[in-house]
Amino acid sequence: MKPVFHNFAQNAPIFIKFFAGFGASEEVMACLRQERSRVENPSQTIVNVVAENPAYLHCSVPPDAEHEIAWTRVSDGAILTAGNRTFTRDPRWQVSKKSANIWVLNLRRAEHQDSGCYLCEINDKHNTVYAVYLKVLDPPLPSPASLQKKSTKLMANMSGDEVVLNCTVTSTDKTDNDIDVVWTRDGNSINFNNTEKYILKVKRDAGVVIETMRIRKATMEDDGNYACEHSSQKASQIVHINKAEAQIANYSSPSASLLLSMFLTTVIFRFL
Repeated sequence: MKPVFHNFAQNAPIFIKFFAGFGASEEVMACLRQERSRVENPSQTIVNVVAENPAYLHCSVPPDAEHEIAWTRVSDGAILTAGNRTFTRDPRWQVSKKSANIWVLNLRRAEHQDSGCYLCEINDKHNTVYAVYLKVLDPPLPSPASLQKKSTKLMANMSGDEVVLNCTVTSTDKTDNDIDVVWTRDGNSINFNNTEKYILKVKRDAGVVIETMRIRKATMEDDGNYACEHSSQKASQIVHINKAEAQIANYSSPSASLLLSMFLTTVIFRFL
């Protein structure tokens, strides 16, 4: 029996005008024009989903009889499922039967390349075909409030002949104790196994982590851009030991401390 182009073909201009009024693209309309049905598709025909989230494409079959259905991807003509069987090697695709007459094509984790037209072909006497357009969207940008859930700051000062750097990471989640801090100097990781040069102490309390790094017997060779990083946040300070001032200070008082000149006296915040 030849496919029957009945009510949908007659009513197509009405549906097309309705969707176009909501900004449906020509690609979407070309997909929906592939429907062949005696009745209007009772299921959602345009499915929007954010990337990395599951997508569900529904297909309703006549309730008066048992019918096999097959899901086809139009972009490459691949048959994804037929009945309860899955024919694609992509494990993200599965099919399930929600009720006696509703089949669901499940996509466990949508990706941008999954956007496109999908056809549900029903093995009834009318060779019914329903079309569903899947659009995978970019995730929304984080709000300024969400970016402030964690903050990182770095302060530096001198104590005797040591440079003391205090890195404070604060989280609005007071139960967040999983805060790891990475220390670098000029972009290179600091070797805390060298205990003759570096001492690190960590204090954790209710969503706040304070790490204190001491640079022992600091000299001009310890100059550099020191940074502490957590997640996507980084705070840095440029440390410079002024040798001339240190010599004057030591000459006037043998017990005087080395002087620390900070090229940056404010905390630098930037998102990586």
